This record gives sequence, structure tokens and C-alpha cells, in this order.
Amino acid sequence: MTIEPLIKSRPSYGPVTVQINAKLHLFICTAEGQSALQTLIDAIPQTQRQLLVFSATDARGAVDEKGHSLLAEQVGAALCDAPLATAIYLSGPEAFMWDLRNLARSVGFADEQIQMCEPVGNARRLFCTHCYAITEEVSHSPQTCSGCGRLLLVRDHYSKLHAAYVGVQINAEDPAEIPEPEALS
Repeated sequence: MTIEPLIKSRPSYGPVTVQINAKLHLFICTAEGQSALQTLIDAIPQTQRQLLVFSATDARGAVDEKGHSLLAEQVGAALCDAPLATAIYLSGPEAFMWDLRNLARSVGFADEQIQMCEPVGNARRLFCTHCYAITEEVSHSPQTCSGCGRLLLVRDHYSKLHAAYVGVQINAEDPAEIPEPEALS
């Protein structure tokens, strides 16, 4: 049973299961996320599976602004070579998985073909609604924007397009007002 999130735009993650009708099972994860997929990986014959494992360093820059990172190139090549009946399984940090989900969607895969495990860690990617900058590895709210320097409240509203949570200025009326940081969950 999946519990509905309080904020409708915050992603929820259900159990990941083997898609039995798939011709190829493509597992893409970080080293930290591989354990979440290992049971599924072991259940698929070696001739029907492909495993791509990336380090946490690779995951932080999963897809840069132009989508030209080495990770994107490697995954993009695997996706383009994959047959139409491919199942994609993702595990790792949330931004990493959503970047790869968006990449898979851009080359023609449907949401039904892509499954994501519960994210590894609580770090979030933050999208500033004021300057449109992206700040990575956010673990507390408020957070200073890497672009404009504003102090941002990290909202639970999620943008699938940016693979990021939305940040809005928390002290717009009184810049001297700086609330205590709170850990994100």
C-alpha cells in the first residue's frame, strides 16, 4: 500500500518489481543505490540485463544544463541501443533518478517502463523561483541560493522538469529575519 503524500507534487515511490514482458532490463544506479536493486538484478538472466553503476560524484552532475555530461552520454547511448521493450530501473539520489527518467522520456520511453526506488539520502536539488538557478545537495531549509544569494524556503513542491524542489525567498519583507535551519526529510 502506497501512502499518498501531503503535497501532491512531491514524488512518491512505490515498490520496484520485475517487468516480466521486458526483453531487456536496464538497471541504472549509484554504487550506494545498487543494493536496492540487487534482488531484481539477480532475478534476471544475465543475457537479458544491463547494469550501469555510477559513483556518487557522477550522480551529482547527472545531466548538466546542456545534457552533455559523461553520465548522460553513457546512459543516452544505452537507451538508444535498447529495444523498445526495455524496462528501466533507477536507484540513487532523487535528482539523479529524475534526471535519468527525463533523459529516458526524451528518447521515447514511457513512464510505465521506468521504475524508481526510494531515493538514497535526503539531499534535494533546489530550483530558485527568482533567478532560476539550481542548487545541489540541499539538506536544510532555509538555503542560500547559489545564483542570486537569496535565502530560500525549501518547499515540498516538486518540478519534474527541473528534477528539483521549489525554493522561494523566506525573508523578502525583512532580510534581517533569518529563521533557524531545519533538516529536510
